[in-house]
Amino acid sequence: MYLKPIKIGSLQLKSNIFIAPLAGYTNLPTRLLYRTQGAAIAYAEMISAEGLNYSFNKSVKLLDSYSYDEPLGVQLFGANAQRILLAFLKIKDFKFDLVDINCGCSVKKIIKSDSGASLLRKPEEIYKIISILKQNTDKPVTLKIRSGWDNQSINFMEIFDSALQAGANLITLHPRTKSMLFGGKANWEHIKILKQKSSIPVIGNGDIFTAGDAKKMFDETNCDGIMLARGLINNPFLVEEIIAILEGKTYIQPCLEQRIQVLLTHCKGLVDYIGEQKGIIEFRKYFAGYLKGFPEVKRLREKLNQILSYKELESAIIEYEKFRKNNF
Repeated sequence: MYLKPIKIGSLQLKSNIFIAPLAGYTNLPTRLLYRTQGAAIAYAEMISAEGLNYSFNKSVKLLDSYSYDEPLGVQLFGANAQRILLAFLKIKDFKFDLVDINCGCSVKKIIKSDSGASLLRKPEEIYKIISILKQNTDKPVTLKIRSGWDNQSINFMEIFDSALQAGANLITLHPRTKSMLFGGKANWEHIKILKQKSSIPVIGNGDIFTAGDAKKMFDETNCDGIMLARGLINNPFLVEEIIAILEGKTYIQPCLEQRIQVLLTHCKGLVDYIGEQKGIIEFRKYFAGYLKGFPEVKRLREKLNQILSYKELESAIIEYEKFRKNNF
């Protein structure tokens, strides 16, 4: 049985399919899309501790939520325990269900701020961060890590030991090093090793692009759950596909009409959330995932990347559907 409930500290989840905090992607309307497909928990975009400390009103917008946007995870990144605690206390009473610490982001500006994957070189600081948060909240405290800084310093078990001693309730492992960025192949063997030693839930992450990948990760690592990330960008229906296959069902890919209907609903949600022109521009990054593989879709994408209103979006799609019916 692949899909099963999972308990994280005091938080009980209905299943074990997690949506990662993706900067620029897991905004409120997008989280709601994944929830309708069956995701157990979704995370807001990762939030800078320094952003909350110095420009609170701007950074806290990432925590916008609805009553049905739950359970909700919040992931913070910062350089040290005191700065992260200061930021956390500013949002402590907001609506969310767990706090996660990012110890794996390899983006240059995050590394330069001694945050994200930089903490992989400081297991003692990770201990302090988890420990001080546990002293200041009853919510579950979790962390997301990589295997190590580089191939000469694979230390995910050392980091795990520090986090466990500090009271962490769950750990997510993306088994690449910081130096690999997203190149090469995730070493799922590290997830297996971690799971064998762990007394808290272990969530596997990395290279899950298909339902087959999800099933294979469960089979090879015995992880307690999986966290979807980059795979969602190219396939907005990945959650429902994975759940269907793991339940032993046949999954039929949505046809173009179904994809367009979901696209329009998703886009309308973003437009209603942040405004029409800004929402349309922001939504451009999602078009490719919805339209991938359909005939002559390049010309439609080019047009969609120029529009500035929802009405123009609808018109462009109607025009494409007419073209497709007349030519294919």
